[in-house]
Amino acid sequence: MVKNSLIIDKKGLITGLQNMHKVIIELGCGKNKRYKDSIGIDLIDNETVDIVADINNGLGFLPDNCADIIYSSHVLEHLTDVGFIMAEIYRVLKKGGKKIGLVPHFSNPFYYSDFTHKTTFGLYTFSYFTRDQPFKRKVPSHYNDIHFKINKIRIIFYSPFKMINIFRKGYTVIFNSSRFMKEFYEGCMSSFLPAHEIEFELEKP
Repeated sequence: MVKNSLIIDKKGLITGLQNMHKVIIELGCGKNKRYKDSIGIDLIDNETVDIVADINNGLGFLPDNCADIIYSSHVLEHLTDVGFIMAEIYRVLKKGGKKIGLVPHFSNPFYYSDFTHKTTFGLYTFSYFTRDQPFKRKVPSHYNDIHFKINKIRIIFYSPFKMINIFRKGYTVIFNSSRFMKEFYEGCMSSFLPAHEIEFELEKP
């Protein structure tokens, strides 16, 4: 398969990024943006996309330390090398900048229906990109030089079926009530009670 390496800066934004007061970038923005004035990057061009690019190839078209926020929703799981793109995100963020996003939880049964999904995510995945190690279970931190501060990791429960979703909302509250409950869920309950996604916020110190 030939990757699309073409970068199309539709509005000429790239050269002025470091002079902007606040830069919010949305990766894989699709047809809907979360932030009104964000810069949308996507492989498929449409009205909301400002820069057409394949982020599997990295963010080399963006300068170092230029972004205040980088947001993505259900995008990282489609990438072939998450470690590479996390390093790129870390490089592009300013000091104090935040990576905010959503990814599917590995227990989500709908995850496996999408053949474009490449990577699974769990409670501890983002601990591989920090030395803080916020959970009882520790993971190796020597795989990369990324040292994010983890501000938030939440396990979200959801069902498209309304009656079931009433209970799932309760699970979201219960299993995010403490660090112990998060780890208890993933270690003991995830095989029986699937979660929907993980909400996270990382900060570049």
